[in-house]
Amino acid sequence: MPDNALSSESVPGMKVVFLGTGTSVGVPAIGCSCPVCVSDDPHNKRLRTSLYLQAGSTHVVVDTSPDFRMQVITCKVPRVDALVFTHSHADHILGFDDIRRFNTIQECRIPAYGSSDTVADMNRIFDYIHHEHAPGGFRPRVDFHEVSGPFQIGPITAKPFEVVHAPKTTYGYRFEAAGRTLGYFPDCHEMPAETIRRLQGLDMMVLDALRHRPHSTHLSLDESVGILKTIGAKKSFIVHMCHDLDHEQTQKQLPASMFVSYDGLVQEW
Repeated sequence: MPDNALSSESVPGMKVVFLGTGTSVGVPAIGCSCPVCVSDDPHNKRLRTSLYLQAGSTHVVVDTSPDFRMQVITCKVPRVDALVFTHSHADHILGFDDIRRFNTIQECRIPAYGSSDTVADMNRIFDYIHHEHAPGGFRPRVDFHEVSGPFQIGPITAKPFEVVHAPKTTYGYRFEAAGRTLGYFPDCHEMPAETIRRLQGLDMMVLDALRHRPHSTHLSLDESVGILKTIGAKKSFIVHMCHDLDHEQTQKQLPASMFVSYDGLVQEW
């Protein structure tokens, strides 16, 4: 559950809510009885990774995981003024259909931002959103925007940075509003040195840390900690974790100012 209730009231700085913090299969994993999957610690229950961001009266969701409906209900997300996508893997987009409820509540179309690869995949996978006269007509109503450089969502400036993760384009984002800064890179295997340099000094940095062992498309815990140390944000969080990482045990291994995220965690500054 979130640490404090969300509302549509304006916030003076920046607020983020970790809607989900798990890898593509979630935790507990289907059919697994490992110590983390059977743990009583609620911090070890991880829906697929997604983030809610608010600045002023603007509300943004980054990625619509397969658990999107339950995430926004549990965290009481009041509205969605824009969607931002990191990439088009299933665990980051398959909850997209549930955006239609926000269309109904808000009585408007919603802008959605992503790379040209991601937008093309969204239009292909969810092709029915373009069927204006389909029976029932209840579908997400969005306006896709292809991005390759900075863009604006209300008071929020978003800057995409390409990282190595998948054959198609994968972005992490630097968000800035009201003088506050956030880096969000939930899926990453390699980060260019220039990107690391441009992220240095953030207020808050969120980075992929799948497990202890190396992985072909994700950062390991040690690799993630190394990058986070170089970036040197005031607060850093690891995300997109599998069942190899127990919350409490992992937290004990992290340096000061680095934290294990968990579903429902709220940060506001």
